[in-house]
Amino acid sequence: MELGPIFRALMHNKSRFWLIALEVALTLAIVTNCINVMLDMRSEFLKPSGMDEDNLLVVFTEPFAPEFKEEEFVNALRDEDLLRLRSFPGVAEASGFHQIPLSGSGSASRRRPAGSELDTTVAPLFIVTDRALQTLDVDLIEGRDFTAADFDFDMEAYEQGDAVRNVILNQALAQKLFPDESAVGKVIQNDSSDRAETVIGVVGTLLNSWPSSRYGEDAMLLPGKPGNEYRMRYIVRTEPGASGSVYAELEGLMRDTEPGRVITIRTMEEVKRRQFVMNLALIKILTVVIFLLVAVTSIGIIGLTSFSVTERTRQIGTRRALGATRVDIVRHFLVENWMITGFGLALGLVLTIGLNIALTNAADAPKMDWYLLVGGPVLLWATGIVAALLPAIRASKVAPEIATRTV
Repeated sequence: MELGPIFRALMHNKSRFWLIALEVALTLAIVTNCINVMLDMRSEFLKPSGMDEDNLLVVFTEPFAPEFKEEEFVNALRDEDLLRLRSFPGVAEASGFHQIPLSGSGSASRRRPAGSELDTTVAPLFIVTDRALQTLDVDLIEGRDFTAADFDFDMEAYEQGDAVRNVILNQALAQKLFPDESAVGKVIQNDSSDRAETVIGVVGTLLNSWPSSRYGEDAMLLPGKPGNEYRMRYIVRTEPGASGSVYAELEGLMRDTEPGRVITIRTMEEVKRRQFVMNLALIKILTVVIFLLVAVTSIGIIGLTSFSVTERTRQIGTRRALGATRVDIVRHFLVENWMITGFGLALGLVLTIGLNIALTNAADAPKMDWYLLVGGPVLLWATGIVAALLPAIRASKVAPEIATRTV
């Protein structure tokens, strides 16, 4: 098979050649970058949270009864809620949380090692009741868990800087604050150095309320009394397989305890999906865009090859009459297609890298991995071959006697 004559024949129809090649190039650049963005979004959504997500339920309560304005009432109700939740059939553990992981709504402060002149580090935080680690089912890798004594501290003295509060960090935040040593037993301070905490424990992976942010892997747990006259929240971990039954009964349980509040129950999966709803919607949109682009490019290749077959019917018949086999005819048109898509893919790689650099600088998009730069052209090249195959097979069926027909 002579490549030179085939290429020179293609150059007789330069506009047709470059039109398809440019279409292939643009398709490669757009599709590959879309896939790159989609994979990054998907990895963010599937990032391990460190929690037992499959068995976690979140109880959101919005009080409206006037009794909730009294702090003593709120504290007593919290204790009663937790007592009833923990004793409910199918519930493994429950704890009160002021900020909910993966929810997109939370709190953060800034911390640095006590006495250090380094810049403070963002520390997303959770104010929790006892048994929070058991509820989330996160791994304590160093130090100890909260005890009753950790919750019995003078909040006013702490806020004035006269008392130290015990806290638990996750491993990511601990390594940022103390990169070369253990964080347990160390004291940390806020940016104004008027509040101090002692690190008593370190847990493993634990994502905070903003998992897709640049500090989404950092978290700090503070013992406290979460809940007020505006909201009270609980996280419940069910026994494996009991999530559905507990989900159906929780609202009634909470309403029986105190009817003066609006109760909303969500699984942790639902909470997470609400946080990533825009990303998940964009993934669906990009999937449709990819499908349409590949479909249009395939149709263009089919159309070009079919037109070429129709245009050269007598030429094909002549070649058959001179001894060319059906395989030779199919191979001829596939090589033509390979040349067109090859030029398009070469140009497309340049456009792909350039577009990725532009997106990385302008929109903080992820850098493209090498396997996309290899896999994208290979898949699009294979798509082009498949698209050209049917017209090529039709060309191979042209009878030799067509060469002797007169117009």
